[in-house]
Amino acid sequence: MNAREAGKSAVAKAATDAIDVEFGGEMLTLLAQKAVVWAREKTLFVADVHLGKAASFRAAGLAVPSGHSQDDIARIERLVQVHDIAHLVVLGDLVHNRASYTPTLDAAMRGFAQRRPQLKKMLVLGNHDNHAGGPPIQWGFNCIKDCLRLEPFQCLHDPFYRANTHMANQTALDAEANAAFSLAGHIHPAAWVRTAREALNLPCFWQSNPPAMKPRWRLFVARPDVSPKCWHRKFHRRSSSIANTAA
Repeated sequence: MNAREAGKSAVAKAATDAIDVEFGGEMLTLLAQKAVVWAREKTLFVADVHLGKAASFRAAGLAVPSGHSQDDIARIERLVQVHDIAHLVVLGDLVHNRASYTPTLDAAMRGFAQRRPQLKKMLVLGNHDNHAGGPPIQWGFNCIKDCLRLEPFQCLHDPFYRANTHMANQTALDAEANAAFSLAGHIHPAAWVRTAREALNLPCFWQSNPPAMKPRWRLFVARPDVSPKCWHRKFHRRSSSIANTAA
């Protein structure tokens, strides 16, 4: 095997549909489908699903295609089935806003709940959930304000507590955050992946100290700037694969 072929082989091995990482003494699987599996506890983590965002844009008069939310629900359900998931944790922003609660979305989520009656679903309320109002009881979510503790993890929406003004008892929460391994959303991290001819800005997992931030579920959401200087470790998604890169 020559050097060029060896390089291609290394790239092929680095890119896969899943990467196992140790975090907080537990093994987590980062999926290219922008979700995290905690296999030992049969738990699936997703963040910033923003169901009904396209519908809310259409309600505002913008011409946006439909069907995105149904695709996202189907993707989550496939992950639940493939990975034998017993617990689904949404790390905030399940829906986009009040206009997102359309009859079509409601029917799709009720169908999901009916098909998976044994699946325990937990929603850590995010800023969009707080503005939109909690999901209908028929969707089957147990809604948690501020933080969900699943030892050794602290599950929350916004990893920057002081920017999240709706949280109560801020001092106690800050102290808890400093002592815990956090799984969070809200940031929508992205990374530039460059070759000699092109550059792509792709959703990624961002492991920092202390929070670990999940990528958003959809590419539709605009990305805020995240400085590479503060990255400790990042995992970017390439098409249907995921690769580990150093900052």
